[in-house]
Amino acid sequence: MALISVDYFSSALMRTTTLEVILPFDDQGDAYATDSAMRREGGTLEKDLKTWEAHPYPARKAPFKTLFLLHGISGNHADWISETRIRHWAETRGVAVVMPSGYNAFYLDQPEVHNYYGRFVGQELVEVARAMFPLSHRREDTFIGGISMGAYGALRNGLKYCETFGAIVGLSSAMIIDSFDQIISSDGLFFLSRPFLEHTFGDLNHVRDSDKDPARLAADLVYCDRPRPRIFMSCGSEDPLAEPNRVLAQRMRDTGLDVTYHEMRGGHDWDFWNAALPEALDWLI
Repeated sequence: MALISVDYFSSALMRTTTLEVILPFDDQGDAYATDSAMRREGGTLEKDLKTWEAHPYPARKAPFKTLFLLHGISGNHADWISETRIRHWAETRGVAVVMPSGYNAFYLDQPEVHNYYGRFVGQELVEVARAMFPLSHRREDTFIGGISMGAYGALRNGLKYCETFGAIVGLSSAMIIDSFDQIISSDGLFFLSRPFLEHTFGDLNHVRDSDKDPARLAADLVYCDRPRPRIFMSCGSEDPLAEPNRVLAQRMRDTGLDVTYHEMRGGHDWDFWNAALPEALDWLI
């Protein structure tokens, strides 16, 4: 399993951005088998070359199914490596994982400052990653997922760019667009302040039923007969966002999409996401 850190200049963001990439390219078993065969068959150059041909390392496994995995608010591309066992889970399932930085933009486009985060994760990042690495170009092998803010971004952009993504994973999705008036706080967390929300979403009165509303995007793609991604959603039963997640899952089902919703005990934290993410990966693969 290879872990690769990439810096590249993004057209969508007009700056250098960083991402982590997991490629299940190698395997300890391949290495041990090749080494054992070489030691058994002697140490001459001629024998080594013949052994290498008989036991190539690593075995060819590409092109890889790929999950584009989005972090939550205040996080970055490194969260998945430090907070989860994503390397092990990806290796055992043979799936590549691309983990970008989305800053605190909810993975939405901000044209006024040339931060096109939606276009970045929904289009550019897929094209760039495929150009750099041996990833499958097939829609049915290309997935997008995330936690909290990243889950909202995965749902919104997975539906908006449904020709690219065959499946979407949303864990504890930050579905706040129906409750701005209830959550806005003048003295609480920055991401619950009116200035932050208006900068991120625009006019808060016009977010629902816009292209920032996953339920509206789901209805639109069905109406327009566009490809329909499979959707997996999960949320902790003690999470304040559990009810909005239930509502969204049902609204998307009502449009005709294939939505799997699973709720289990837990809150809005890494304990829950570490329990939910392996289940989501099994559902994907």
